[in-house]
Amino acid sequence: MIQIKFKSLAGLFLLLPLVFGSCDAMLDTDAGEVVEYENHYRNVYDTDMAIWGLYGKVQQLAEQVVVLNELRADLMDITPNADADLVQLNNHTVTKGNRYTNVTPFYEVILNANDMIANFNTMLDKNLITAEDYAPRYADVVAVRCWTYLQLAIHFKNLPYVTDPLVSIDELKNTSLFPVRNLDQLIPLLIAEMEKLPTLEVNRLTTFYGKSITDNGKPVFLDMQFLDKHLLLGDLYLWNDQFVEAATQYKAYMDADDVGSGKTEKNNKVSGWVWAGTNEPRFQITYQRYKDQDVTSYRNMWKEIFSRSSTDAGNAATIALQDEMIWMMTFTGSEASSSPFIRLFANTGQGEYLIRPSAYAIDSLWETQVQQSNGFVFDGRGRESSFDMVNGQPVVLKYLYDYYSSTTDANKTIHLNYNSIENPYLKSGKWFLYRAGLLHLHYAEAANRAGYPRLAYALLNNGVKTNFDWRRSDGSLRPDKEGVQYSSFPPVDDTTYAKPYPAPFYLDARQNDAPYTFLRSPWRDHAGIRNRAFLVNVDPPASVLPETPEYTEWLEMALLREQALECGFEGHRWSDMLRIARRKANRDAGQTAALLQQWLGGKFTASGSGSVSITANNLFLEMN
Repeated sequence: MIQIKFKSLAGLFLLLPLVFGSCDAMLDTDAGEVVEYENHYRNVYDTDMAIWGLYGKVQQLAEQVVVLNELRADLMDITPNADADLVQLNNHTVTKGNRYTNVTPFYEVILNANDMIANFNTMLDKNLITAEDYAPRYADVVAVRCWTYLQLAIHFKNLPYVTDPLVSIDELKNTSLFPVRNLDQLIPLLIAEMEKLPTLEVNRLTTFYGKSITDNGKPVFLDMQFLDKHLLLGDLYLWNDQFVEAATQYKAYMDADDVGSGKTEKNNKVSGWVWAGTNEPRFQITYQRYKDQDVTSYRNMWKEIFSRSSTDAGNAATIALQDEMIWMMTFTGSEASSSPFIRLFANTGQGEYLIRPSAYAIDSLWETQVQQSNGFVFDGRGRESSFDMVNGQPVVLKYLYDYYSSTTDANKTIHLNYNSIENPYLKSGKWFLYRAGLLHLHYAEAANRAGYPRLAYALLNNGVKTNFDWRRSDGSLRPDKEGVQYSSFPPVDDTTYAKPYPAPFYLDARQNDAPYTFLRSPWRDHAGIRNRAFLVNVDPPASVLPETPEYTEWLEMALLREQALECGFEGHRWSDMLRIARRKANRDAGQTAALLQQWLGGKFTASGSGSVSITANNLFLEMN
């Protein structure tokens, strides 16, 4: 095996042509050239380099995935600088030739994946790779292909479904050559593909596992560049309304991440605690203890989810980015790794300011949230975190933390210097594809629909420990914490332990000290999505009673709203809205379109641009 030391992303990408040519070069070859190409698949190292190259292709989808998912929805809007293609997407008036409907980059991922799968199979047949080495690498590639098809199916109609190797991009235009599938048809196919994988576990055999590199002065933890198969399958089940199965996969990811960890109470737990003395909350919005009425004691470290490097691992006593961020691709600013988001969102430096936060997102969502105890009205996840006013203009901020210089105030809140850019041509940044906040909201969505709305409410609001600390008949809490503080059905009396929820809905948050039994359970620091942001709980109107279908519907909409507040601009909004609308409409395209038109009304009203027309005809786009 050839041993090559890699020190940078650029160095890795320079090696890719050896095993991973361009799509056209790879596909449009004669038999002799194919044999030469296949000779590049000689050993495990070659397969790893090919997988890395495949993810390089995925990274090139960043702009399309984010723009399609956000501009078609309600959180982003166009600026006067936007070109015709962006205007069409925003207004749902897309015409042929719109560059964002060009599916070629997506199919380059798919066709390269198909070719890799075929070559991996050949290597296995020829004993060039062992079954043990083959399984996780094969599974990784199939998962990338499934993820890419899902992204396509969320936006486009009549998609060629191709799983065979050596098909050219031009052939895809002839729909008679391949089966054509829509979202409803594709999801079961993708689920079947994922279910038959030899493994869903993290590929710990890859050359890149556990390694960090530096490129262009930017450190990169390579594990974070790759998707997780449990989460992908969980999302596919969620789209298919298989709620127990979805929750099973989400919980499997969380449980697997706890194995061998010395910080199980922090890994993907959306943790929170009091800021006092040397106790340093991370990724929280909070105030210094006993000073929550004083805005000068405000601390916003939630925004550091988007500023910290993927190499931020912390230690057993601290929560770090690797405890929150699950899948994140890093743009280091080198020639081979430049962020497309600077041009789209920034209004200084090399930004062209084409897309901005919608007035609806700012005024009707983030700026209407009420904080705990002090009653201040704003969501710290919005103002100067997800967006900010820069030179009088609203700017999408999440993708710009690496572009601008920053300062830190006395409360350790970072502030960006929008007119101070060390090198405006160094377009470094990140693409946030999956993190703990999104995982908890999707898990809550599944739990709610599976018949466990109290757990969903706890995940949304203020945590498992608080919501399952069952009170006795006199209203008091159990001081020994025996039989409470885990997701469970109400105790039948004051002496009986609460019956735990079955898997995958059992979360243990018990915590207690002497003189009672010492308890330190994995979910003890779980804060809940809104509590971590120092916001009051969201509760149903008095007319909506718990344990009723109306409550389930109300909670689902509350979760959808929170997905905007927590994960806004991260490339999930249209996907989340479409999934919920499709469910409520029993998958009827006309009713789904009507719901989306209703939900998007606030964006167009707030912008003063009139209304939008979404119908069964333009709900999905024609591929270009």
